[in-house]
Amino acid sequence: MPTVVDRWLQQAVSQQLAIKFELDFEEESYGFRPNKNLHQTVQKSLIHINDGYQDIVDIDLKSFFDEVQHYKLLQLIYNKVKCPTTLWLIRKWLRAPILINGKLHKRRKGMPQGSPLSPLLSNILLDQLDKHLKSKGYRFIRYADDFSIYAKTKEEARKIGNETYLFLRDKLDLPINPEKSHRGAAVYVDLRTLNY
Repeated sequence: MPTVVDRWLQQAVSQQLAIKFELDFEEESYGFRPNKNLHQTVQKSLIHINDGYQDIVDIDLKSFFDEVQHYKLLQLIYNKVKCPTTLWLIRKWLRAPILINGKLHKRRKGMPQGSPLSPLLSNILLDQLDKHLKSKGYRFIRYADDFSIYAKTKEEARKIGNETYLFLRDKLDLPINPEKSHRGAAVYVDLRTLNY
């Protein structure tokens, strides 16, 4: 658990990092961002479905916050922020030991949930996925570490799902949860009937 001073410092670092990263994030990312919310995510999803993209690839990342590779995340931050002090602070927070059964264990991957910095760090890493999906021309939405990709046919959905799995595994070192990941068909919804 971060102390009050840690939380205060993390909030300050988060605000400064957001200035560097926020404008480059893709519009399909809705989680923990200014002027974005869950209602917009649902509304965009329904637009894709009503446009005929009714075969949905829903991929669940396995224990996302426990699996983030520090070196990948720190490299992404370093590419935009060349400040050694900022990187040193973030590395210290990421590598803070975990108390398990009364013993401190070093952490070489993963990041703490519930800290002021965690949502931004997750968006920084998963923006790589957003950019990959966007470059392929796919319709998708992402809210934090939950995302769905929309296709017009089951075959297209299968192809997109396999390719996305390989990207997550090979480029981001993130495992998926096969029990919770699936392809499915959507139900047509009339947007005029929704009250937002």
